[in-house]
Amino acid sequence: MTSRTGRWLSITAAVTLAFPVAPIAAPAHAQSWGNASSCWSREGRDRERCERDQQRRNREEAERNRSRDRDRNRERDRRNDAKTDGIVIGVVGAAVLAGVIAAATSGNRNDREKRDRRNYCMERYGNYDERSDSYRARDGRWYRCE
Repeated sequence: MTSRTGRWLSITAAVTLAFPVAPIAAPAHAQSWGNASSCWSREGRDRERCERDQQRRNREEAERNRSRDRDRNRERDRRNDAKTDGIVIGVVGAAVLAGVIAAATSGNRNDREKRDRRNYCMERYGNYDERSDSYRARDGRWYRCE
């Protein structure tokens, strides 16, 4: 037992083989001006006209191709410039961001070092002055915290 699709294909193939269809021919009076080989079958002014038209069409096609190539090259160059600009912006942005991060972390480190030094001097000497970074000794003189 065959499937419905299989039966349909076999019927279509049998009908096609039993009744072949002839290709439809163009009328005898129809002229084909778009084909270069058709110019060879003409004589006199018809042939000259056909060849002239064919040359004009060839020139127009060549100009369209050149124009299309120029447009493609222009678009390719524009995309390459955009990629280059994007890369440059990305590199500059990364450098700026790295500088900001470095400044932020070094500022935190400096603040932490100052805070640690202040705490050390306060614990060791008791009367530490942050503005002058010094302490007052028992003899009444001011000395730098070490």
